[in-house]
Amino acid sequence: MKSNNKKTQNKEKIKKVALFIFMMLIGSIGGFLWGYILPSSDAESSMDIIKLVISIGIFILAFFIQIILHEAGHLICGLLSGYEFVSFRVGSLTLVKEDGKFAIKKFSIKGTGGQCLLMPKNDNYKECHYILYNLGGVLMNLIVSVIFFILYTVFKGNSYVYIALISMVIAGILIFITNGVPMKISGVANDGYNLVSIIKNDLMKYCFYMQLKVNGLLHKGIRIKDMPLEWFLIDKNADFSNPLVSSIKCLEANYYHDKLEFDKAKDCYEFLLNYFPKIIPLYENEIKCELLFYEIIGEKNEEIINDLYTKKLKSYIKATDCYITRKRLNYAYALIIEKDLEKVNRILNEIEKVKKTYPVKSEIESELEIIDFVTNYKRMKC
Repeated sequence: MKSNNKKTQNKEKIKKVALFIFMMLIGSIGGFLWGYILPSSDAESSMDIIKLVISIGIFILAFFIQIILHEAGHLICGLLSGYEFVSFRVGSLTLVKEDGKFAIKKFSIKGTGGQCLLMPKNDNYKECHYILYNLGGVLMNLIVSVIFFILYTVFKGNSYVYIALISMVIAGILIFITNGVPMKISGVANDGYNLVSIIKNDLMKYCFYMQLKVNGLLHKGIRIKDMPLEWFLIDKNADFSNPLVSSIKCLEANYYHDKLEFDKAKDCYEFLLNYFPKIIPLYENEIKCELLFYEIIGEKNEEIINDLYTKKLKSYIKATDCYITRKRLNYAYALIIEKDLEKVNRILNEIEKVKKTYPVKSEIESELEIIDFVTNYKRMKC
């Protein structure tokens, strides 16, 4: 028990140190830009303010470039490790391979600026290479930061070029820390957190492997209901507060959901309720969204619906409006609870638009079937 407490305390210390360093770096950016662009204390001209604004804009651009480079690092190291390309996302723009051709789709995950997803080619999870794939992003940021720091020390010229060079260095270090030091940001486990979890034991390796494999197959158009159920059956004594483990339980729920066996899917999500609030906020919100949906098409208990449909969850639903699963939830709520036909038709038009840009083919097919199920359910009840 003491050992577990010490581990927890050490993790908290690491997080606090990382946060402190992060805040110091953020402060140093402002101080550097202010001191560099406005060298004299009495400099108050509009030209100086314009220079400062331009410098901040340069830093934002540098940060965006480093995000792209971070995901490119995952891509390169993943391909070198024997993985197959699935998708490459920066912001909401997502590059996918569809029917042998590359296509641009739209998708975003709250708390992330980008994501590179690859699929393991190996059928044995123990033989897959995980370290280089997970470290690829931060290694790229570190290498680029070192290169730009060397350029900064030797370059002589325009002040804006100096700002661009040092901005690339600082942005790279920030991303290196926030992704390399094990932590969860906005409820999403970073690369360092995943790698530490994977190194611990084979179960974590299996969960990470299965996440990537299932995601890859979904992008190829294979429905989760057509995958073996055995893939998603995890020992009930496992630590489901770990995001890698809880993700597999969510996949089990998705399996039943795709088969329209909503009661079984609901049981999976209610099982995970036992691990609140330790479970990451991202999964917590997703679980509540699905439980809300099942209540809408089930008992329609007003008290349960109100308990789930809080201001916080409404905010999350709005932030993830690009998900086709969220369109299905909003459709069910508008049709069955609100009985607002104008809103229903608007959501149906939104679904038509989303299915053209949504990156996961099998999810589109699945959700359209469930939307038809909801429509028919409403007709039968009437």
